[in-house]
This record gives sequence, structure tokens and C-alpha cells, in this order.
Amino acid sequence: MMTHPIFIAVLVVLSLGLLALAFICVRLAQQQQRLKQDLVRLNNRLTGSQQDLAGLCSAALTVDERVAVTEEELKLLWSRLSELAAQPAAVNQLTEHPYQSVIQKVRSGASVSELMQSAGLSHDEAALLIRLHGQKSSP
Repeated sequence: MMTHPIFIAVLVVLSLGLLALAFICVRLAQQQQRLKQDLVRLNNRLTGSQQDLAGLCSAALTVDERVAVTEEELKLLWSRLSELAAQPAAVNQLTEHPYQSVIQKVRSGASVSELMQSAGLSHDEAALLIRLHGQKSSP
């Protein structure tokens, strides 16, 4: 029995085609494996990024709350400052020495008992202030 040359050529072509298909299938399986590994890595990165983002959002909320509280405190301070600026006497009291008003009373001629009653000073304090700031008598 004699084999036909066309039959042999078809068999060779089919064999080469099967080998090529087998090679392609092996390459596709390798690429699929690499893609699966890449997918796992990307999934892990995505999960990490989501966790980082959740942490940043939580921190941003905390900072936002602190900023809101600080803004409220600033508003209160500004309103208090405006109130004080509208009252020059109150500003002077804040900047004056605590004994300034008592010293003025001494210079006006207040007595020890008057200072004790009006300013709540002890006898010794009132007497000392009168000696220090009172009218000097000439010798």
C-alpha cells in the first residue's frame, strides 16, 4: 500500500498545526497564571488603599470637628473683644495695675478706713499705700 504524497503533506500540516496549538495553549495557560497573580497583587493593593482612605477620612472628620470647635471659640473671643473695645473703661481696667484705682483714691485724700471699706484692704495695706502715694507734707 502506497501512501499518497498529498496525504503525507496533510498529515505533516495537521501535525504542525497541532504542535502550534499545543504551544499556544501552554503560552495562554502561563499568561493566565501571571494574570491571576497580578489580579491578586492588585486586589491586595486596592484593599490597602481602601483601608488607607478610610483612615484618612476618619482623621479628616476629627480635624474638621476640631476646626469647627476652634471657629466657635474664635467667634466667642471676637465678640468678647468687640464688647471690650466698645467699653474703654473695661480695657483700661485690664491694662491698669490692680492698685491703680486705690492709689487715685489715696491721692484724692482718702483715709485708711475709707480704703479698707471701699477696696477691702487690710489696715496695714491701706496705711502703706497712704505713706507711699499720699500727699507729702512739707517739714
